[in-house]
Amino acid sequence: MTSVGMEVSAFRGGSSANISPPGLDRKGDDPDGRQHERALVRRAQDGDRDAFGELYRLHLPAVARLVRFRVGREDEDSVSEVFLRAWRGLSSYHDTGVPFGAWLYGIARHVAIDALRRQGRDEPRDELPDRAVEPMTTEVLTLRGAIDELPTEQRQVIELKYLVGMTNEEVAAAMATTPGAVNARQWRALKALAEILEEERS
Repeated sequence: MTSVGMEVSAFRGGSSANISPPGLDRKGDDPDGRQHERALVRRAQDGDRDAFGELYRLHLPAVARLVRFRVGREDEDSVSEVFLRAWRGLSSYHDTGVPFGAWLYGIARHVAIDALRRQGRDEPRDELPDRAVEPMTTEVLTLRGAIDELPTEQRQVIELKYLVGMTNEEVAAAMATTPGAVNARQWRALKALAEILEEERS
């Protein structure tokens, strides 16, 4: 992995684990947990709140990580909004081979954009918040700005792989392409990021 790749990966905890449900038996007929996840989605679409609760637990870390990266701070309200919109819009999700996490990713990006717009409209407050909010480091803010300069497909690959935690195969399914194409876009994106960050530091 390049130094830029390590920098992005460090934001999500340094792990390259995929988004497949943790704690499942990955042997046998469901090695990546996708069949289990699909079953949960079908049950949730039938109104099973417990099934959706399990989907929430499985995807909460990735959604929270993505929201924090896009908004620039921890934002529990925005994370909750992602899952509220997902619950309300479950009927619009169709299993065409695109991972459920990719569908949540699309919702999370829209929620983050809405949150940033609200921040821009907010008046300065006279009172401090009830609890301290950990600010984003300069390095992460710089990295976020650099990622935003990438072409859309390269940015999506970086966010889906390093923030959401998908494998090349899952990203390929989400973007209707091949794992090889994902790998090529990742390489080009990391190279472009290295150049952008080098310009920022010079």
